[in-house]
Amino acid sequence: MESKTSSSESKTSSLESKTSSLKSKTPWATSSEKSCSPTNITIPAPAESLVKEFDYVFQDVLPGLPPDRGIEHVIDTGDADPISRPPYKMSPLELAELRQQITELLDLRLIRPSSSPWGAPVLFVHKKDGSMRLCIDYRAVNRVTRRHSHPLPCIDECLEQLHGTKYYSSIDLKSGYHQLKIKEDDIPKTAFNTCYGSFEWLVLPFGLMNAPPVFQKTMNSVLGDCLDKFAMVYLDDILIYSKTKEDHYRHLRHVLEKLCGAKLIANLKKCELFKTELEFVGFQVSAAGILPSKKKVKAIQEWPVPTNVQEVRQFVGLASHYHRFIKGFASLAAPLTELTKGTRAKKRAIVWKKDCQVAFENLKKHMTAAPILVPPNPDTPYIIETDASDYAVGAVLLQKGNDGQIHPLAFESKKLSAAERNYPAQERELLAILHALRTWRCFIDGRHYTVLSDHHPLKYFRSKIKPTPRLTRWIAEIELYDPDIQYKPGRDNHVPDLLSRRDGPTCITQEKSLEPELLYAVKSIQESDWPKFYAFDEDKRPGMYKDLLDKHKDKFVVRDNQVFRLVKIRDTIQQVRYVLFARRTDLVQDFHKSVGHAGNLTVLYLMQKRWWWPGMRSDIQEWLRACQQCQLASNADRRIHHAPMKPLNVPPVFSCWHLDFVGELPTTINGNHWLLVAVDYATNWTIARAVPDATGEAIANFIYEEIVLPFACPAEILTDRGANFMSKVLNLYLGRLKINHLLTSAWHSRTNSKVERSNGILKQMLRKYAHGQIHHWDQFVDPAVFACRVRKHRTHGFSPYFLVYGVDPKLPGDVLPPFIQLTDQEPDPSLIVQGRVPEARRLREARILAERKLKNNAAKDKATWDAVLKPQIFSIGDHVLMRHENKFSLEYNWKGPFKVIATNIDTHIYKLQDLNGQVYSSWVHTDRLRPIHINSSIGAAPWFDPTAARAMERQELRNAGHLTMLFE
Repeated sequence: MESKTSSSESKTSSLESKTSSLKSKTPWATSSEKSCSPTNITIPAPAESLVKEFDYVFQDVLPGLPPDRGIEHVIDTGDADPISRPPYKMSPLELAELRQQITELLDLRLIRPSSSPWGAPVLFVHKKDGSMRLCIDYRAVNRVTRRHSHPLPCIDECLEQLHGTKYYSSIDLKSGYHQLKIKEDDIPKTAFNTCYGSFEWLVLPFGLMNAPPVFQKTMNSVLGDCLDKFAMVYLDDILIYSKTKEDHYRHLRHVLEKLCGAKLIANLKKCELFKTELEFVGFQVSAAGILPSKKKVKAIQEWPVPTNVQEVRQFVGLASHYHRFIKGFASLAAPLTELTKGTRAKKRAIVWKKDCQVAFENLKKHMTAAPILVPPNPDTPYIIETDASDYAVGAVLLQKGNDGQIHPLAFESKKLSAAERNYPAQERELLAILHALRTWRCFIDGRHYTVLSDHHPLKYFRSKIKPTPRLTRWIAEIELYDPDIQYKPGRDNHVPDLLSRRDGPTCITQEKSLEPELLYAVKSIQESDWPKFYAFDEDKRPGMYKDLLDKHKDKFVVRDNQVFRLVKIRDTIQQVRYVLFARRTDLVQDFHKSVGHAGNLTVLYLMQKRWWWPGMRSDIQEWLRACQQCQLASNADRRIHHAPMKPLNVPPVFSCWHLDFVGELPTTINGNHWLLVAVDYATNWTIARAVPDATGEAIANFIYEEIVLPFACPAEILTDRGANFMSKVLNLYLGRLKINHLLTSAWHSRTNSKVERSNGILKQMLRKYAHGQIHHWDQFVDPAVFACRVRKHRTHGFSPYFLVYGVDPKLPGDVLPPFIQLTDQEPDPSLIVQGRVPEARRLREARILAERKLKNNAAKDKATWDAVLKPQIFSIGDHVLMRHENKFSLEYNWKGPFKVIATNIDTHIYKLQDLNGQVYSSWVHTDRLRPIHINSSIGAAPWFDPTAARAMERQELRNAGHLTMLFE
């Protein structure tokens, strides 16, 4: 034991001696002081002379502090107070590694001892080779640091410079960040805390905000005249590219001269010189073209099936980095991207369906067989092939190579939005061209190129008569690119056709699916369509409408065979277009959605300036009332109660306990982050215990130790329907003790309001007790519980302490004990507290009075509650929406529709079933339900009947062209 102690002391003293003897060496080694180039490294023959000549650049270790290059890293924290965090706990192995790395950094003069008020903890990250990387947790410093911006290079633009090149070299800087200096005044802000003391960096460490842009700015300054000519740099990775071996020797020499002049050190072990193929920033670069990195492809191939949202995002993020290599990436990845939408928690489980697995495997397959993409040649004309389907648009950028063959440069695809899917075919094809031109503008701007499309009418898009406003905008934008659009038959247009194809919604035509369409067509001849006959010659107008047309003829005009209504808007008479019945539903719905699902007044205000039809106001109200999204997102009825209050009977003392959890609270040093609370219904006596886990076993132990042993076995326990309270362990335990387990309705906490109120009081007290020490809140549970027990109840005036013990508690500062005087009159709280009676009688009378007042108060509350009641009773077969309680910020407030399949009128709860036949597991209280509003003028709501929805969707697609003209 002594030997180990002495050994440890010797290492510590060695570290202290390193710390105290920081020698004053030259800031940066000269060429005579540097280490020799690493041996045992194979260097290509053409590069040997350069490595020897520039051996200063290729050193084993950094020679010390970097020189002054005119750029220093600044940590601008403004007026923020210094932040210091204690060291993280480490294992003996990590402590040994920490001692060694600190010693090495001190030897290299990269750090020094610090007495800074700033301080960040350190931790280790294991590398793939088993070694450990020292990392410093600068998150606290970064939060108060002002962000500086300097753009990083676009990797796609970098790779596009490689056309015609055959020789490549990559140079990797050695600990690149450590070769930059920190501004002297900001050095204390880099301090980090260890069990061996505090140290601060003299060079730029990893983990600081603004480090990447500052480093990129430095490298751009050093290699400025080489960039975009024969070199590119991405942080500490430098790529030199040339067309001939002689040029490459000259280019590489020029770059090494720049590095030597700036006194930057490279890691020869990671450098690749005079190669015909190498890896750069995740891509395989060669004379043949560009491919994804073999390491990245292997990582994707070996990727396990994701189990939560975070893992799906990681996989899709890595795969999308190489989307330009994958035909129809947007379509292939669609099922996976759907899983990542919204604001789901990162670790939340996902439903991995068959289409997700197919997409997962297809992306792996396409990455394995990714085509070689040729860098663009600016001297050769480009070819763009496009195509559009009902659900996506696709394009491929092509160019003829030196071998006379057409080679792909990049692929592009895009899923269409719901609105874009309603565009006519010609507009979708034109949208595909516009999307491709926007994406590849940097290639085609100012150059000749050809666009190939399998939609023949697009050849004549410039001569279109009376284009819609949207087409007018698109045509004007396309003209800026001056494309040469040519027709290519679909049978020859394979690649973009595949990019745009994806499985759409399955539509199975059944006999009953035609019923809503037939209903829709019949409705179109409603009497409200009479104004359309103004466009007819008088002798051709129906006789049944003659009187009506003559009566209102001064209110209508006909222009270009279109009927317009004369309306007064802001003291001026304006012409607004009359809309046929068959178009009104789609028009209102499209306009309603386009203005953010606005309400009746807003939609009417905006529409009546543009369109008119008889009964427009009432129709808009009816259609908006039936809007699916508005019903599901509505905040209405959130505070309206539909069921009368049903007060609970006051049970005997300690016979009924209400239980609930408070949490999840901050984890304490004892590992607790839940508070389990129990309240006796009759006396309001509160019990609470801090626990590490909200499990059924913890609840059972709590009931036994805190309720059964002190107060005997209760008759009933009332809880909510949390998984922990429904656990088999707890229910088995309660069954053995013959305790009746009562449950509230799902998401109906008012039944358990007794303990809910105590939870709020306890949380408020703990918030005050534990201010500034939230990780010690469990130490204040007992004082908070005691405070709850001595509080006077607002209804009967007794404290729980008095109703349990028959005396008031003696508090700090009390001199005389409290007395109670006996009286023959009806017990009164003030008299009982002051009187002197035997303890048993005093306690019994207090409890009787408390029970009586609780019942009277409950009756008053019920009368007040029921006075504002809005009764709501559903029958079996009714369809309802259910309030969405456990939702994220932007999710709908309501779920459904559901069908009522069972009722319990006494307790106002219902059993529900969704449209797929799945029965909702719990009974639902009526306060969580609301009826569905259906627009009776057009039959069943499309979202209410899946079959009708498909029929209506087909109807909308057929009318899309006319709707577009009406809308615009």
